[in-house]
Amino acid sequence: MEVGINLEQAYQNNRRKLKGFFFTIYLRMHGCKVGKGLKCYSFPKLRAIPKGNIIIGDYVTFGFNCTLEVVANGKLEIENHFDITKNVLISSNTKISIGKYTLIAENVSIRDADHQIAKQEKIQLQAVNSEEIKIGEDVWIGANTVILRGSVLADGSVIGANSLVNRKSKVEAYFVYAGSPVKLIKERV
Repeated sequence: MEVGINLEQAYQNNRRKLKGFFFTIYLRMHGCKVGKGLKCYSFPKLRAIPKGNIIIGDYVTFGFNCTLEVVANGKLEIENHFDITKNVLISSNTKISIGKYTLIAENVSIRDADHQIAKQEKIQLQAVNSEEIKIGEDVWIGANTVILRGSVLADGSVIGANSLVNRKSKVEAYFVYAGSPVKLIKERV
């Protein structure tokens, strides 16, 4: 029985590596930089054609049903050993940077832009406000969390499930936060 399980695990791991290989080729064809060891449970959906504006480090893993929206002026930088599970949206209009050894749980939305909402014009027709998002190293973002423009998550921070982080949130290194908007819960020990 154990041999069968090990064979299945090896098979699944090789499938993820193969999908990562083809995704790497696609991104490099569009001028993007991709390190070694990329794995994909399924191919990430791209809402915009990359224009050399995506940088992915070594040993990065994309889970099921991930969506990347990096518009022409936007930039996405992901450092080494980054893992996301499933149903994650990362949308960059300006810049989103994600540090090493960061983990993102399912159903997370990270957006560095939002619409203006003046009442004189339809919201859909208005310009967007955009501000860089910085996510440090060794950060864990819990399920169903929303990270909005201007957010800065310091190294080692933990964001609990069902949370909202915005530019007014003060997320310090090695502390745990949760809520909408996030509030300090405790220090990591």
